Amino acid sequence: MKVNKLFLGAMLVASVAMISCKKNNKQEPAIIDPGTEPQEIQIPSIAAPAAGKTTIAFYAEVCPRGAYLVGSHNGYNIADDSFSFEKVAGEDNWWALTIDYAADLQAKVIARPSDADVPLAWSYQWGKCYDASDPNCTVKEGEDNTVILQGQGEWAFENGGEVKLSNVADGGVVYIQVKNWNASPIIEAKKLETCWIKSNFNGADWAWYEMTAKGDGVFEFEGVWGGNGCNINSVGEDGGAAWYPDPEKVGDPASGDKVKVTFVSEKMTVGKLTIELLEKGETPVDPTIPTTRDQEQPITVTGIVPEGWAKCFLWAWEAGDKNVFAAWPGQELPIENGKVSYTFDDAVQVINVIFSNGDGVQTKNIENLNKDTEINIAENLQ
Repeated sequence: MKVNKLFLGAMLVASVAMISCKKNNKQEPAIIDPGTEPQEIQIPSIAAPAAGKTTIAFYAEVCPRGAYLVGSHNGYNIADDSFSFEKVAGEDNWWALTIDYAADLQAKVIARPSDADVPLAWSYQWGKCYDASDPNCTVKEGEDNTVILQGQGEWAFENGGEVKLSNVADGGVVYIQVKNWNASPIIEAKKLETCWIKSNFNGADWAWYEMTAKGDGVFEFEGVWGGNGCNINSVGEDGGAAWYPDPEKVGDPASGDKVKVTFVSEKMTVGKLTIELLEKGETPVDPTIPTTRDQEQPITVTGIVPEGWAKCFLWAWEAGDKNVFAAWPGQELPIENGKVSYTFDDAVQVINVIFSNGDGVQTKNIENLNKDTEINIAENLQ
């Protein structure tokens, strides 16, 4: 097989790859640090796909059960691993996937955890990069965890340095190095020794709290619940945290109630999270917020789509933060005559919605809808 050799010395990756972000900030060229021993990566010569297709190839030394692509092409459905990478012939650490080209494609690579019993999760996406425009980014300049080595591609940033690949070439191949995954896909069969939890407890913003160890991998925390899911980690930081969007509930706790949170570690951050009601909060009832539907038929929400939107997604939740769809950004809706619409199940009495284009542009929370409603999306953007 013909190969191109890339020596990870004082080589500017920007000379072979376009690296930018959707926020239009200029990023300094990334220099791959070779350490004390120059590392050699052989870039395989992968045949360019036909027009209308694009190929994404990545190099990773740790990828125990392969990886798959999640993004605008599959509605950002983290549970859909059908867009699966295959090993490049004759290579141990190179993987490639060819998919339909789309000018607005944005996607990221997700590693499958080594233990097949561990659910697929955003935690195992490729590692974060330095984002000069985001003060919450913890990655230092020059220490990117994912690097475009060769070919056309740009980074679109989100969530403190997480990256989505965009602006790939029609009929092109882009080569990427995954130095580190956001969380290691190697699942160790041992229990946590320390445990931290992150959510919006006690009426405050999202923050990390150390849980009290009770022995044998059991940890507890008491506070006022904010009604949301929780992150679990062995340390009080975001990197490598596991996300629990819908913990098991005991005693029907609600936002504002005092609760006891218990995490039972089975395999590191993989385990069981329970939220138990200790004391009902004294949250006043707002008489202006409806609790029942104001019509006999199910609720239909219609959105007037802004000009220039190629796609439109609907995210929705009921009272008590009961999500209608499995994963953000929710259900992609067909655009017909400049509008989208969705009819909820008959059991839904009151619904809250967000419309988005799947590329970081979204409405504010549109809440407490209890009858058919038409929404001008452009007038409700954040």
